[in-house]
Amino acid sequence: MKFKLILITVLAFGSMAHAQGIVSNISIGAGFQGIFPAGTFTKNTLEANGAANTQSTTSSVGAVADARYDFGRHSAVGLAVTINRSSELFFQGNGFNSGTFTRVLSNNAEVIGTYIFRLPSNDRVKPYAMFGGGMVRFSPVDGGFTTGSNPSADTKAAFAYGFGTDLKFSDHWGVRLQYRGLVRTAPDFKLASEPFGTQLHTHVAEPSLQLVYHF
Repeated sequence: MKFKLILITVLAFGSMAHAQGIVSNISIGAGFQGIFPAGTFTKNTLEANGAANTQSTTSSVGAVADARYDFGRHSAVGLAVTINRSSELFFQGNGFNSGTFTRVLSNNAEVIGTYIFRLPSNDRVKPYAMFGGGMVRFSPVDGGFTTGSNPSADTKAAFAYGFGTDLKFSDHWGVRLQYRGLVRTAPDFKLASEPFGTQLHTHVAEPSLQLVYHF
C-alpha cells in the first residue's frame, strides 16, 4: 500500500512538473573532462629547514555528468559530477641529486554546483559563463602510496568558474564545449607526520566535451 501511494505521488508530481514546463527546461550532459593541475596562486614550493618541499598533482582524464535547469531567459543552475584518478606527489629535497619522494594514488570525485549566465545566443549556439563551488573527495587507492603510514580519504572545498557553449543540432540533442577552472586546497590525506600538509591552493584547468540531451 505504501509503495502504491509513493508511486502515485511521484507520477502526480511528474505530471504537474511537465504541465508547468519544468521538465522542458532540464538538460543532461555526459562526456569526458581533462584535469590539468597548474601552479598555485602562491607557489608550489615551500622552504623548510633548508629543504625545498614541492607538492603537485598529476594530470588525468575523467568522466563528467552535468544536469542543468534553466529558470529564466539568461539564468540556469547546474550540478556536475566528475570522476577521475590521479597521483599526489611530494618531493622534499636538500640538493639537486638528493631528497625524498612521496606519492599517493587516489580516486577523486568532484561535485560542483554552479550558477550559469546565458549570453546572447540563437537557437543553435548558446554561449554562457558560470561560477560556483563544491567539493573534491580524494580516496587513496590500496597499495598506491609510498607514505610511511596509511593515507585516509580527504575532502577539500573548491571554487569554480568558467565558460562554454551549447551547440544544438536537433530539438533534443547537442554538444557542450566547456572550460572550467577549479581552485582548491592540496590534499593532506590526514597524514600528520607526513609532508603533504602544505595547504597550498592549486588551480586546476578542466576542459570538457559532452553530449547533451535537452528535454
